[in-house]
Amino acid sequence: MRTWRAIVVVIVVAAVAVILATAYLEAEGRMTLPWMPHRELSAGRWQMMPRARIAEAGPYVAAAAGLLLQFLVGVLVVYAAPERMRRLADTMATGWREVRRYLVIGLLLAAALGAVALLSAFYVHMVPLPFVLGAVFFLAALVGGVALAFALGRGLLRQAGWADGSPLFALLLGTLPLYAAIRLPYVAPVMIGLLALIGAGAALSTRFGGRRTWSLDPLREVNER
Repeated sequence: MRTWRAIVVVIVVAAVAVILATAYLEAEGRMTLPWMPHRELSAGRWQMMPRARIAEAGPYVAAAAGLLLQFLVGVLVVYAAPERMRRLADTMATGWREVRRYLVIGLLLAAALGAVALLSAFYVHMVPLPFVLGAVFFLAALVGGVALAFALGRGLLRQAGWADGSPLFALLLGTLPLYAAIRLPYVAPVMIGLLALIGAGAALSTRFGGRRTWSLDPLREVNER
């Protein structure tokens, strides 16, 4: 148990260090994250382009705001459907094999969405369909990502013997390393894609944490004799 407590502390310290280091590199102009505004060098100062100006407070505040935003979104999702989030997190905690299965499902869903978007170009009345399906995929990825963060944090707290506290601590603990991972240079786009695919695959394959799985049994004919 002491070993796991040390591991949890190391994970938290490493995640905070990554967030601060990437914020420092961003402040020095040595790194640009995929979602950050493009910067150009002018008169010896790094200036944001007018169309991409996000905030004047600096990369450190932006990094803290991003972490807080991701955590608060998770809190809203958890409070909106606590039972479904519990079941969804339970499915993710069964092992890496289940996570890989959700990744494959997410890839298939993304491929299906691309096929629908391509085919809808031939039918004017179906043009809004890709946007609707894209919104559903985004919502599924968001819910699944929150469940993944909660499952990760809960698993670490259980191993460390600290699982008696508020579930929000588990959500925060799981959100911290995931947020740090999506800030890593060059790795960030890959991590964002993986988390989105796993989250969408998990949420849609479990019907957003519902009690029933996907099945065509309700559509089968029943012979009443």
